[in-house]
Amino acid sequence: MIDPKDILEFSKLSYSKVNTDGYICINSEVEYRNCARVAYYALYHYLKSISDSLPGSYEDVSSHEKVIRKLLKSGDQDLILLAQKMMSTRKTRVRADYHIDKNFGKDEAYKLLRIVEKIFVDAETSGKDVLDS
Repeated sequence: MIDPKDILEFSKLSYSKVNTDGYICINSEVEYRNCARVAYYALYHYLKSISDSLPGSYEDVSSHEKVIRKLLKSGDQDLILLAQKMMSTRKTRVRADYHIDKNFGKDEAYKLLRIVEKIFVDAETSGKDVLDS
């Protein structure tokens, strides 16, 4: 079984290997899109583990939207901020996944990856890391 930290580590590895000597990269844009996608899903699964413990349910919306709505309705300012970060990173992930007619590069992947990394580090240092419980 894996957890969101494992997914984030895979994303970090994906990002770092693109420019590594000896790594055969057929298309760096595909690599960066994959990095962004995987980092977003690390965040999604982490926040889903938090939202699953919150009251309320939402029907007729995507699983991503359910997580966002539950965090927003929690009343906890930290969780509301996390929901907002999920919304912004989700937009980047959607561009990576669905807008292949537009360029997607290293900067977009880097920004999304660093946002997610910071959320994980902040959770660990604040003692609110639900993944260790």
